[in-house]
Amino acid sequence: MLKLFNGEIPEIDKLVVLIQKKINSPRYTLEDIKDMIYDHISKHKDLHDQTDYDKAECTAFNAVNNLINDLEVNLTNYKRIKDYLSSCHSFNGFNRLIFDFQMFLTKRELLHLIDHGTIIFGTDKTRDWKPIKEIVLTLLKQDKAEKFTDAYQRYKSTQKKKSEK
Repeated sequence: MLKLFNGEIPEIDKLVVLIQKKINSPRYTLEDIKDMIYDHISKHKDLHDQTDYDKAECTAFNAVNNLINDLEVNLTNYKRIKDYLSSCHSFNGFNRLIFDFQMFLTKRELLHLIDHGTIIFGTDKTRDWKPIKEIVLTLLKQDKAEKFTDAYQRYKSTQKKKSEK
């Protein structure tokens, strides 16, 4: 789960157990988990100046970003990620919602998420979101009741057939 932070976070094995407990309980947010990681680092490392505190905060943010990639697709984690994005600009959070949690979003919410994320992260980093945006815009123009996930699966199938040729 957090193996790449092995050198940065002391006693990481104990922390992973605590994080897993919080993930298993729907009442904890990703912000709660980030704060817990920061507190754990602060407790186990001597932080001398603002640079040390900033580094610990950055490590906690990066650890949560890593966790976002591993979260199971369910309503609780959808709410966690969506709530987290209201306070943090996490590319992984945007990416997971756009690609993996689409079934919980309306077409307009998905479009807003793509547009907002593109403003924050730029068009180069969000290039993979463009086909999704085009599908959503097409569905909105056609005023179809078709679910986005069905249209997206059709798009992925077409892409796969093209790459096999």
